[in-house]
Amino acid sequence: MQDLFGNTLGKNGEGQAQAGFALDDGSGLRVVEARFVDESRFQWELFRGFDTMRVLTYSASIPAIVKMLDEFEFDSFECVFGCEATLRDIKDVLAFQRVAVGDTRAAIMNLSDRRHAYILSQVQAGKAAFRVLRQQIAHAKLYLLENRVDGRNRVVVGSANLSERAFSGVQPETLVKFDDDPEAWAHYSRMYQSIRDSASDEIPLPPERITTAEIEIEEVPAVADQTSTLVIDRPADEAGVTSFPIQVERIERVAAAISPHVAAAAPPFRNGAQRITPEVKREISRIKLVKSADESDNRYFTVNRADEKAILSGEEFPLDWAPDKVSADARLMIEYFNNYEGAFEGDVTRLQRDYFILWSWFYFSPFICDLRSRALLLGEDVVRYPSFAIVFGKSNCGKTTLVDTLMTSMFGKVNTVDKRSFTTSQLRGLQQSYKRFPVVFDDIGRRAFSNHGRDIIKEELPPPVEEYPGFVLSMNAEPTAFPDEIVKRSLMIYTTTALPPHQEELRQRLHSRIQGVREGLTGHLYRKYLVETMERLKEDSLPTDWLHLSSGVLSGILAEYGGVGGAPQWSQAQTWLGYAEKRYDRIRARLNDLLRPSALMKKEGEAPNGWLIDGQRVIVLEQRDAFGRRGFDWEDVPSTLIDEDASGGSRTVLHRASLEGFLGRNLSPRNRLLFWRKA
Repeated sequence: MQDLFGNTLGKNGEGQAQAGFALDDGSGLRVVEARFVDESRFQWELFRGFDTMRVLTYSASIPAIVKMLDEFEFDSFECVFGCEATLRDIKDVLAFQRVAVGDTRAAIMNLSDRRHAYILSQVQAGKAAFRVLRQQIAHAKLYLLENRVDGRNRVVVGSANLSERAFSGVQPETLVKFDDDPEAWAHYSRMYQSIRDSASDEIPLPPERITTAEIEIEEVPAVADQTSTLVIDRPADEAGVTSFPIQVERIERVAAAISPHVAAAAPPFRNGAQRITPEVKREISRIKLVKSADESDNRYFTVNRADEKAILSGEEFPLDWAPDKVSADARLMIEYFNNYEGAFEGDVTRLQRDYFILWSWFYFSPFICDLRSRALLLGEDVVRYPSFAIVFGKSNCGKTTLVDTLMTSMFGKVNTVDKRSFTTSQLRGLQQSYKRFPVVFDDIGRRAFSNHGRDIIKEELPPPVEEYPGFVLSMNAEPTAFPDEIVKRSLMIYTTTALPPHQEELRQRLHSRIQGVREGLTGHLYRKYLVETMERLKEDSLPTDWLHLSSGVLSGILAEYGGVGGAPQWSQAQTWLGYAEKRYDRIRARLNDLLRPSALMKKEGEAPNGWLIDGQRVIVLEQRDAFGRRGFDWEDVPSTLIDEDASGGSRTVLHRASLEGFLGRNLSPRNRLLFWRKA
């Protein structure tokens, strides 16, 4: 029998000694008496000035661990990854260790070549070591730093994992520091050594196996050493998961994939323990896992702005460009946008301008994560940097075709995520795995958006990774409502301009033209865009108007390389404020129709539907249908216009001054004809 911390209990529930996790060896739940001296804001300099570092942290902290290796000069660095999941048998151990090793490799692969080689040489020389908990849980966060030249040491403990998110200051965390305290150093050194020695396996990182983040079963530390027996104690059933649900979900997903393959080889538990002998290890190591198409999705895009390098799914993404190929791409994209003229019905000029804004966001989306993190760190307005773009309106307005063409112009092919993956857990997983690679969902329904999209869009804290993507949601047919909180946090592109559905010959002709455009795209225009944008971000790491920066770069490229006539009118540089003023145009049009002069009443109760002015209030009356629904969806309307306290039932009360400012109209009933002409 065990308690919540893995300590073996006797028949009466009393603790018995167990190597590594006994109550009397300093590694259980401990209370340390300390005295408050001072406090200050966290700085990374806390870790500078030492030549040795030992860390106990969760596996989700890998990017910051690599930051330590990349920026600090440690002669010796050792890290033990803990796990917040409850591991129950060999399949869970294998799953956790595959995730931990894979993440470590992926992080090291993203370094520049010089640092990559340096870290590998440090590992090979025994100066850097990574270890992973075999089966138990380590909730502690512990940092032991030592300078062996002058004898100084520092102990840092607290709630913060070794992660840029935890150290950014955007979430409540605390750290406690002990400088040159012999008792603290001795206590926490014993604690660390106990966990390191009795509960961890070394993670091998040989150069020939670093080329991919994925690892095979035989590489997992638990089975790599085929000379010893591994004993797994069954943890207490009541031990639960309390943090990092995404990491737990990844481990559970890998465990589910491994389970059917290792079930036959893994022995059952006997006397509360599962014995994995060398023979069992050899049998497990021969298992080869074949991935499904969904499991094989390893797309990601990462950019190192400092070194001006990029990696696309493990391969270097070239940033050199040829003028003739940039010119070819520019002319093809201009041709693509010109196809809207004479074929689409409606406000084509506005459609082109709005789609150019989407183009500017799409190309810039790999940098949005940097700007949002920087804005949070400086206490700036993160809403100005939307990580979601929502394209919606009538069918046949070219939404899907445009997004596919833009993706092709960037990476050479279309990449759309199956809309069945549009769930909360999958969205968070994509945030972490795709890095800066844009995530595209086509034809998302209203229910799926309401259930899974709204909450993640409203989150202003970044996911627990350094790089994360922008999301594009394409929605056929107009949803009945987008709440104000979604509109202000997303790039909203709405259009009713569309290709006439009855003109099949025109549709086929346009389809052929679009195919020709895609086949001719080389990607050199996007490479030039990336280089120019990174150069401008060096000068302004947090631009006040990212849209003006991005659209300006694009407009300049089209003007220089697009041929005779310069940049088209629709490709003029746009500003964020200019866009923001127009994103409520659809709602303004609907409100203007609702508040039309013919529906104006002299007094309340004159008609079941209509509106009237009562001093500084505008009252709208709507008769509900048999199901209690109103004809106008007020969720679209900015919440600041509505007097929530006075509204209720079939009666909606609006603040007149705010409403008139929003509509740009004077709602005075004195001259209905003048009002109608203005509207």
